[in-house]
Order: sequence, then structure tokens, then C-alpha cells
Amino acid sequence: MLEMKKIYHYYGKARALEEINLKIEEKALDVVIGPNGAGKSTLLRVISGLEEPDRGKIEFLGERIDGLKPHKITKKGISHCPERRRLFYDMTVEDNLKMGAYVQKNRSIYNKQLEFIFELFPRLKERRKQRAGTLSGGEQQMLAIARSLLSNPKLLLMDEPSLGLAPKVKKKIFEAIEQIKNEGTTTLLVEQDAVLAMEVGETIHLLEEGKIEMRGTSEELKREPRIKKVYLGI
Repeated sequence: MLEMKKIYHYYGKARALEEINLKIEEKALDVVIGPNGAGKSTLLRVISGLEEPDRGKIEFLGERIDGLKPHKITKKGISHCPERRRLFYDMTVEDNLKMGAYVQKNRSIYNKQLEFIFELFPRLKERRKQRAGTLSGGEQQMLAIARSLLSNPKLLLMDEPSLGLAPKVKKKIFEAIEQIKNEGTTTLLVEQDAVLAMEVGETIHLLEEGKIEMRGTSEELKREPRIKKVYLGI
């Protein structure tokens, strides 16, 4: 579905991404783990068009998308749920959701997605007339994910959905991520909590200093001594 080929990205002379080769299959749930500053968020921003790669190419459903503006990439079926939620805090839950559906012109698809979202996050249905800024941190993260889903994406990019959340809330968020995957939405998840990431991810990519240093199934990486020591605390 998505393929990144020899992607490089720099901030001035500082290397953010180096020779990234990444292939995401349809209906997969892939996870990128790594330390702070490794380039994980940059990777998603380059895919969604918020930043342009300096070298290399990105193909989505067989079509080259690097160099396209973000709104055009969104229209092609890629939705980006950013780090720290980026909600419209003075708007209601319902209005935030509508903002996520600006590319969705088919009313029946919109209604079907909205029904799925309210099944996934019943709390949002209860609070649909409430301002987003008055929600708890966990509810705000649910809203950010829900907003990303309302465009009915073919590929969902998620950046650190567990950031700053209590363990119980993290668990609920990751249960929702599994359900999204089970409904058939291809997902690329960036996550610093490696333990949680390996519980849900099918293929795990380890990104360090802008390079993919290791990849494999969750079970394969759990056997790697460095992963066990640095990321799993074993």
C-alpha cells in the first residue's frame, strides 16, 4: 500500500532521516519505536506532506505522492493523527469531528464512520456538545483519533497516542487501535511505549538517529538482547 524508497530528510545540515526504506502492506498494523529525537514524528510528517523529503520517493497505492501538498495527500486516503492532538479546543466535540470529515462528501459514509466512532468511544457521544478543551486528556486523545477516522482513511498515521496518559487510559486507547485495525484500516503507529507497541504491532521498526536499525515481528524483536534491555526493561 505504502512504500518509502531511500528517503532522506534534513533540518539544515542536521540529518533527521537517512535512507528510509519502509513498506506497509494493506490492512497491516505497523509500529515504529525508538528514543526521543530519533525521527519518528518526522517520518509521519514526511508521509503526510507536512514536510518534503530531500531525497527519495514515496508511493501510495502505486502512485508517487512525495511533493504533493498535505490536503491532496489527505484526499488520496491518508489521515494523520498528530502528536499532542492539535484539537480546536474552543469548538465542541461534534464540530471537531466535522473538521475531520472535510474531504468526505458522501453523507452515508460519514454517518457510518460516525456510528463506528461512537461505538469505539462512547464517551465522545455523551460529550458531543461539550467543548474539546474541557475534556480529560484521555478523552481528547480519543477525539483526535476519531477526527482522523472521519475521512474514512485507507491509511491512518498515528503519532504517540499514549503520550501523557495514565496506564488505564493507555490500555483503552490501544484496545481502540486494535479494533480500528480489525475493521480493516491500515495503520502506521509511532509509539515510544515499546511494551504497548509490541502488544499490538504486527511488524515493528526500530528507528534510531534517523535510520531503521532493526525490523521484525513483535516476537522476533522481543528476543533481541538490545531491545529487551533498552526498550522493554528486561
